[in-house]
Amino acid sequence: MPNAEEVRKLKRSEYATFLDTTPTEDAETYIRMGKGISEMEESYNPEEESEQYIDEDTPTNSVESYSPAFDASQRCYLGEKIFEFVDEMRMKLATGSDAETSALKVYLYRKLAENVYKAQKINCTIVINSFSGKEIGYAVKQNGNPIDGYVTISAGKVTFTAGEYTA
Repeated sequence: MPNAEEVRKLKRSEYATFLDTTPTEDAETYIRMGKGISEMEESYNPEEESEQYIDEDTPTNSVESYSPAFDASQRCYLGEKIFEFVDEMRMKLATGSDAETSALKVYLYRKLAENVYKAQKINCTIVINSFSGKEIGYAVKQNGNPIDGYVTISAGKVTFTAGEYTA
């Protein structure tokens, strides 16, 4: 992490999202989202409350909760694992636990050691919104609170560990 005097612009590629494409198997297989996705922004969807008290001219505001979600529009590439995983859900009209998996939010700009990065694991639901044969639109909606931890990326395998990193 840069010291206080260093300021640099982050690149979108330094924030990675990985989906578990084998949620029903014993081992998790995390694949990085990217190929075919040109825009993917996380919306936090806050639930806010505002109270106007009789003795105040300005309301008191609070944030009650968040409902984070990633909306993605992905070009269809046969052989691309994220597309094939989401497309399979689309074809099955997956609902309930069949539409659930987990995702990793990996902060590559928060390097903890060689091949080790700050991360969060989220349980999520994949919601299919559209399909044209050329593009598939879907949302990755967070279920519950994230689990803080870190990932180790080695030989293409991504492993999440909950808790603080200790060298």
